Amino acid sequence: MTDFKMLTLNDKVLLSDGESCKLVKLGEVRFFETCGNYTQTYFGEEKLLIYRTLSYLDARLPEQYFFRANRQQIINLSHIKNIQLLQKSVFRVDMTCGKKIELSRRRSRFFKGFMSL
Repeated sequence: MTDFKMLTLNDKVLLSDGESCKLVKLGEVRFFETCGNYTQTYFGEEKLLIYRTLSYLDARLPEQYFFRANRQQIINLSHIKNIQLLQKSVFRVDMTCGKKIELSRRRSRFFKGFMSL
């Protein structure tokens, strides 16, 4: 990976799928979802498929605001509406947009430690 700076919520990022481009404030992105070697980016009322892997994005996103929920999704913690314990040690987060995302068992344990006092 090249030497890119770690992003902040106030940074504007260029989201491009090859045909269209959007300049979006990173804090407006609700979550990222893998789609093969690409990533679907959800922001505002829109979504855009970008030519980046989830692993690439995970390395660039500020970890105090973005959390890898499972192998398929990275969530913006400021867009969580509700958290539910589904079963012993497994959480589901309800996003402000209505999307429900289940955290993997391993990530749920980390999430509990990360978010607790």
